Amino acid sequence: MRKFFLCLITTIILCNTALANEVLVANETEATVPVIMYHLVTTKQKYIGKYGITPAELKSDLEYLKNNNFNTIVFKDLINFVEKGISLPKNPIILTFDDGNFGDYEFLLPLLKEYNQKAIVAVIGSAADKYTKMEEENSKGRYPNLNWPQIKELHESGFVEIQNHSYDLHGKLGSGKKQGESPENYHLRLKNDLLKLQQACEIHLNYKPTAYVYPLGVISDGSREVLIELGIRGSFSCQEGQNLIKVGDNSSLFKLQRTNRPSGRGIEEIIKSIVAP
Repeated sequence: MRKFFLCLITTIILCNTALANEVLVANETEATVPVIMYHLVTTKQKYIGKYGITPAELKSDLEYLKNNNFNTIVFKDLINFVEKGISLPKNPIILTFDDGNFGDYEFLLPLLKEYNQKAIVAVIGSAADKYTKMEEENSKGRYPNLNWPQIKELHESGFVEIQNHSYDLHGKLGSGKKQGESPENYHLRLKNDLLKLQQACEIHLNYKPTAYVYPLGVISDGSREVLIELGIRGSFSCQEGQNLIKVGDNSSLFKLQRTNRPSGRGIEEIIKSIVAP
């Protein structure tokens, strides 16, 4: 009888321990997620600097992430975490590439495949339309920005998530409000521009972006309301820092902070600067 009670007590303790562990996992309702901001990947020396890195530097970054147990995720993973409570992998990190440069097709995609990593590419609609037309007129041409067939290949690869970087607002002002512009006119202008790219992605990719990557990081009051109206679930800024993503808190998906990756400053140093207390 004594052995029976000892076995019973042991079973209860083990069950409670397992239950506690299960609850611990289920209660992981917050996650810190660093975002690294890239622009141009190129072999042309004149473009290498604050916003341009070499393919070798990108390869080094991806190798570091793989060897140090970082897991690259995309915006869809954040949505699933916030809205459905689907757990993120350990050491999550997001890599974003602005503008949809040709280097994303020539260098980024092959390296993502090689290291089994993922990235977000934020495209400019007017550039994609322009170079798609030029490619049709000169099939041997290679242009600085991606055309729609190349964007589609990135999208269908499973390694790249395409997001909205505006249709034609990548100028000096970005998607900011013009001086003297009324809130109503700003709302309509921003909505029409973003909607144009959303519709273009739906036509060319059978997919609509879920995040807005603010051109030049310019954010004006009223822009979030436009994003929500268009069904865009979050946004990326150019402000540097760490991100705290919370289950059930959709606001934590907006104005995500990103740290720029210039040439000469490796991703190891950048990550340490973000997560430092």
